[in-house]
Amino acid sequence: MVTIDDITGFFLDNSSDSRKVTKYDFKGILTIESWVVLEQKGKVIIKGRIHNHKKHPQGVNISTSGVKGYFSERGRVYVTTKNSIYELGQPLNEVELVIKVPELQNPEKMTIWN
Repeated sequence: MVTIDDITGFFLDNSSDSRKVTKYDFKGILTIESWVVLEQKGKVIIKGRIHNHKKHPQGVNISTSGVKGYFSERGRVYVTTKNSIYELGQPLNEVELVIKVPELQNPEKMTIWN
């Protein structure tokens, strides 16, 4: 089972500020910006602003289904769910967290970025 610490640790170890173009860029890979990792109903999910989605406007808030895995390629970090692959952009910072995600009930089961 994927944990919150797995994803956040992997992101810190594998993301790069100088991301290079990958084969996924040319396929319109879904990207999640201003994201947090949460545990919800026993599953790890990502909540954030989606980009490159055919059905949602740029920057609308979404929650993924349960994360099944993750991988990195050339400084970019991706998570997989049952039916999708998402690139993780910049995480939500601590100040934004308090303002934008007030419904969080278990703050001990989430990622906080300083």
